[in-house]
Amino acid sequence: MTRMAVLFGAFLVSVVTARLLGPEGKGILTALLVIPTLVITIADLGIRQSTAFFIGKKTYPEKEIVSSLAMVWIFASVLCMSVVGLIFYLQYGDRYSVWLMLVFLLIIPVNLGIQFLRGVMQGKMRIGSLNKAEILKTVCNFGILIVLVGLWGLGVMGAALTQLLMAVFTFYYCWRAVKDVPIGLAFNRPVMSAMIGKGFSFAVALFVLQLNYRLDIIILEAYTNATAVGVYSVGTNLAEMIWQLPAAVGMILFSKGANASSEKTSVNRTLKLIRFLVPLLVLFGLLFWVFAPVIVGLLYGKAFDGSVTVIRWLLPGILSFVIVKLLHSEMSGRGYPLFSLNVSIASLVANIGLNFLLIPTYGATGAAISSAISYTLAGAVFVLLYVRREKVSVAELLLLNRSDWSELVQKAAFIRGKLRRQTVG
Repeated sequence: MTRMAVLFGAFLVSVVTARLLGPEGKGILTALLVIPTLVITIADLGIRQSTAFFIGKKTYPEKEIVSSLAMVWIFASVLCMSVVGLIFYLQYGDRYSVWLMLVFLLIIPVNLGIQFLRGVMQGKMRIGSLNKAEILKTVCNFGILIVLVGLWGLGVMGAALTQLLMAVFTFYYCWRAVKDVPIGLAFNRPVMSAMIGKGFSFAVALFVLQLNYRLDIIILEAYTNATAVGVYSVGTNLAEMIWQLPAAVGMILFSKGANASSEKTSVNRTLKLIRFLVPLLVLFGLLFWVFAPVIVGLLYGKAFDGSVTVIRWLLPGILSFVIVKLLHSEMSGRGYPLFSLNVSIASLVANIGLNFLLIPTYGATGAAISSAISYTLAGAVFVLLYVRREKVSVAELLLLNRSDWSELVQKAAFIRGKLRRQTVG
């Protein structure tokens, strides 16, 4: 339910941002956000996942874990800001305002802190607090955007400040949500080494996944212009809405996997969830494909008509990649984050090659085709590797069985009976 509310909010923010900034402004915002996002993913060092894993498994005392976490946050923030600052200077120094780039640099330590605090909440199974943080983030995003860009007319700078202020408010809430956990600052080498060692595998796997669906924006920006990036970003934002609900499920699968009594329990839970999700994803994808022109035309306007083609090419790949994200979350929760690495690398290499081949000729459409092919490849291969490892069939993973149908019928009957009793009452 929280993910659906956040999904609607993100959709609304996407529409308002595109309307207020236009294709060029939206493209500038997307281009400047993508590099900090990618660098944060690797600078995160997988600490969010390793924190959740160690807290869930009670490997070390919570105070030692969180104090070490604070020290890693400081080191990682300084390093990350230095790297991104250098990249900004070399790539965008003569194109965009120094003040604009500075705002994006300040976002880095705040978002990194949010990531680490989310790890603490995941490890302690505080899914409700995570949900509230997501809702707060969405509300702040919309409210601040309306004021700074809509009312005050600050343009791209206003949108950048929105990202910063939204992150600050979310960080404060996350910090308050774990106030009962002792937070200090300590250089505990054994704990830090264990967290980074365990987390590095999480970070590498997640970075390759992030790179797979963000690198096309960097290549597109290099070969085309900000307007093409803006059109492509609207298409990807809409298409990627499909995996927002599975992303929420993936977060729970990770937490459950870290706290599961046995691997078999975690696997069975994952199989069942995916079987129930696949029909819904396919149905939603078909409806989205059919009504994409209407959605884009009504909400974004004619300036973004090219996004329809992007959406339609991306959809098959997005649906396939949902399975990868869910299975990766479950495997990571059980302590096997590198299981998907080879598949992700192969998909990334294919995506890069196809991007350089297709983007110079077809622009945003070429980027969408490249992503669709690489995502579908990753989905197919990962499913085969997972079912072989867990000794289950593809049907057990993707198709509803008799037991599932019986459970659906029983639950539907229960809901009908409950509604009937409430009506009579």
